[in-house]
Amino acid sequence: MKTKVIATLLALLPGLAQARCVTAEDLATGITFKRQDGRTGLAQKTDGGVTVDYATNPQGAWQDLRKTDRGIYEKTWAWTPTEEYYVGGGPGGAWQYAIQGKPPVPEAGATWKTTVRVTESHYDGTESGGPVLKYPLKAVYSFQAVKEAKLSGCTYRVQPVEATFTGKNNHFTRRWIYFPDLGFGLETRMTDHAGGEDRQLGLTALKPKG
Repeated sequence: MKTKVIATLLALLPGLAQARCVTAEDLATGITFKRQDGRTGLAQKTDGGVTVDYATNPQGAWQDLRKTDRGIYEKTWAWTPTEEYYVGGGPGGAWQYAIQGKPPVPEAGATWKTTVRVTESHYDGTESGGPVLKYPLKAVYSFQAVKEAKLSGCTYRVQPVEATFTGKNNHFTRRWIYFPDLGFGLETRMTDHAGGEDRQLGLTALKPKG
């Protein structure tokens, strides 16, 4: 009998050791993730929005911190060298985005057109802090069908969201994976049509913080 009990406990160990699946409540304390480029990140509810740190293990010398609405509609973006690498890391920048209108909850099959007014600041090491640029971008968001995907052993409903931004000197497309049951999304692709850059940033892991 003792042998059978031990065998039963051993059989249950893989299930007991398996990481807990993420829930919407976890956003208050933080949700960690990993992308194809090897960077890890953290999404957390703050100040009525979602703050996403896309580089909790910065590769090279860069930090990538964004304040957003639902992880999709960005309000600010700080792309700066870490303090350790500031001298050799080169200049960084900060962006502020004023989105016209109220950003909608993603609804499959819908599109949303808006204007985003951008304030772009660069750090070039001078006392003045570098140039500040201001310009508008036309944005078109498209919300695609919800499907299922498995991450870290758990199955989640996911919804691709794609937005194209165009301006006088800009033309780029960005894509996010939105989790309807969790209430936030994460960037998975950025294509710069003018510069010819296409960064694939798919998710490979998603877990509660801790």
